[in-house]
Amino acid sequence: MKIAFYVPPIPDDNTVPLLGPLYLLAVLERNGFEGRLFDARFDRFAFRKLLAFRPKVVGVSAVTAGYLGGLRAARKIKEILPNVSVIFGGPHPSSLPNQVVSDPAVDYVLIGESETTIVDLCQRVRENETAPASLCEVKNLVFKAGGETIATERVTASKNLDDLPLPAFHRMDLETYFAGTQAHGLFKRGKRILTMMSSRGCPFGCTFCCRVMGKTIRRRSVESVMEEVEFLTRTYGVDELYFEDDNFTAQRERALEILDRLAAFKPPLYLKFANGLRADLVDRELLEAMRRARVHSLSFGIESGCAATLARMQKNLRLDKARGNVLLAKSMGFLVGANCIIGYPGETKADIAESLDFFFGLPLDSMAIVNLVPFPGTEVRSICEKNGYLTDAAKNWDNYFFSLNNPISLIETPQLSGDELVRCVRGAYRRMYLRPKWLSRAVMRLTPRQMAIGAATMLGMRGGKAPPDPTDLT
Repeated sequence: MKIAFYVPPIPDDNTVPLLGPLYLLAVLERNGFEGRLFDARFDRFAFRKLLAFRPKVVGVSAVTAGYLGGLRAARKIKEILPNVSVIFGGPHPSSLPNQVVSDPAVDYVLIGESETTIVDLCQRVRENETAPASLCEVKNLVFKAGGETIATERVTASKNLDDLPLPAFHRMDLETYFAGTQAHGLFKRGKRILTMMSSRGCPFGCTFCCRVMGKTIRRRSVESVMEEVEFLTRTYGVDELYFEDDNFTAQRERALEILDRLAAFKPPLYLKFANGLRADLVDRELLEAMRRARVHSLSFGIESGCAATLARMQKNLRLDKARGNVLLAKSMGFLVGANCIIGYPGETKADIAESLDFFFGLPLDSMAIVNLVPFPGTEVRSICEKNGYLTDAAKNWDNYFFSLNNPISLIETPQLSGDELVRCVRGAYRRMYLRPKWLSRAVMRLTPRQMAIGAATMLGMRGGKAPPDPTDLT
């Protein structure tokens, strides 16, 4: 039986392969199914290719910004291939399963990590065992029957990640992906870049995070991690890897062991930590190990330079520790970035000014400065709903994305209007990236094309535009 996974496009230039559906394809292949990933974020013909594949089951992997695009695809699929079963999964369906499954084009929603449950569900679809009594045996499933919405028993995800096969990169068009010029941002060293995860979950309680993978960290063995590194380099010629862990350094000794193994790995790889590094969970020994392992850039999830805002976020981060580790990393030769959220409920103009002064007092090479996005399922979403902070723009799921110069605000508070928050973000970007010192360094590192893209973004000429609808077959 053929199974297709579809990733709808979102207005985000930093496109990387989604590991979730690739893991699902791998476990399905292990159980005798034929599958393929069609990713419309970097292949504008992905939807047409999916239809030509003529699957029996289509899984739509949807972050919030991609949900409506996924829904449009599901409706078109049902129109052209009416006997196809459509499954939705990912962060957005996991947070709002009843709402998602209420659409006639959606047959099933699988909640959370689904490596085990999707095999069970697809086996029942293949054998035409889709009566409610049979489907109720599938865990973490939401479906419709007799005019009612039924949610089955919730179970926790597998603790032994070593039991999972490696992601099925061979089931996607990797060459089209490698040819993309915008994947992975402006600072990169390799030409054939892929991502991997050595662990899942995060124990911290930041109120803006969806935590789809839970608060319990589950780790792959070091041998499993290195097996994947060797496979990716020898099979696909990968020359740079990005770790997508939520918290890579949470277990310090394990992180050091992985880094030491990577330092000795041949052929040499470039490495980058675009996320998953708390600024208070690194030290000189870890940074030295990263440098030996050819890590060239780090991005710290600091989120705010104002202690009062960090307390509201329940980030529990000491700013003096964050400052010290940024300075240490820069002194050791790393490219260093940081994340900054603007507009958290209760934040004032003075708080934002304090936060930005903190960041601009650091020798950062890059900053991701974003308006708060109140994702479904987060604590901050509940705060915004309870207090009436959501704007009209928040009614449109297409707007729920992080992007340079995102031209909208999804919330407004008694302290700051939506327009004021947008101006804060745009002003912060210009203040960051139009500094003479930063521009002089950028000229040495960036290609003319990258410089043009960055300039257009800073001037508000680029960013936040809806991508073409791949389901338009005219």
